Amino acid sequence: FNLMLSQRGILSLAHSRHELEGQRRWANAIQMNGVDSEVLTADEIAHLEPALNLDTHYPVVGGFIQHRGAIVRHDAVVWGLARAASNLGVDIIQGCEVTGFDIVAGKVRGVNTNQGNIASERIGIAVAGHSTQLADMAGFPLPLTSMALQAMVTEPIKPVLNTIVLSAAIHVYISQSDRGEIVIGGSADVHNSYAQ
Repeated sequence: FNLMLSQRGILSLAHSRHELEGQRRWANAIQMNGVDSEVLTADEIAHLEPALNLDTHYPVVGGFIQHRGAIVRHDAVVWGLARAASNLGVDIIQGCEVTGFDIVAGKVRGVNTNQGNIASERIGIAVAGHSTQLADMAGFPLPLTSMALQAMVTEPIKPVLNTIVLSAAIHVYISQSDRGEIVIGGSADVHNSYAQ
């Protein structure tokens, strides 16, 4: 697939000497596997990402960067998979809700939808956080738990971030899309939810 990558490098911030030592081990393990990674001082991070305020309630004491890390546009991945599937003869029906499955003697015979039934001897379930719900409809529970992640996206602005920045200590990441939006994400909710 021809996928667009935004930002080059994933920058992980350390907010304490103890956390920085853990990141040194992490960067070393990555290097031992042939991937370019290096530990950075707070001054080097400030030079790399001048828009970041490193002197906050949780001051940045250093971090590490994995230079080849990047974000792939998830919509481009879906478009690429859809094109490849369509070229192989797969029919893609958008806006079609699965309402159940036709199963006889433990074997799938089709899928029931809000637009009618579709006969099929094989079915794949790939619906992210709702996979457990569809699997339940088909009669086999999955050992997964769906949790909502918190995130927000701004309107497009001029480029201000050179890398994808994350902090495990405060459970946040920030990046800038190739269209200019700032994407800010946080940790998972403390309860299971399908809310959006």
